[in-house]
Amino acid sequence: MKRWRCVECGAVHTCRPATHWRRFLAPIAIILASLAAKLGGRPWLRDESRQRQQYWHQGYLIQSRFDGLPAASIDELLDRLVIVTTHSTAGRTTLPIPDTPHRRLAATAPP
Repeated sequence: MKRWRCVECGAVHTCRPATHWRRFLAPIAIILASLAAKLGGRPWLRDESRQRQQYWHQGYLIQSRFDGLPAASIDELLDRLVIVTTHSTAGRTTLPIPDTPHRRLAATAPP
């Protein structure tokens, strides 16, 4: 993933493809395949590390019980735009951005 550091604020901006959730380096399809395998009683995927998949699974358990309801299915969480595997309780949804947050060209008016 390509990252840039802003010289003004010091924040790191990541250019992440649409196939990835924020804060995750693995594609959504691999994460969901791992969860589906584990919830189906199959072993962890061999292509990804066990620890990484356990982290995703723990995040899923947190998000499925977040609203105090019985465990929600993966599809229900995805329909509510929840990042299924995050441990975050504050930034757990992927709300669409109505407009781009930054202009493509920054222009300053002459003094």
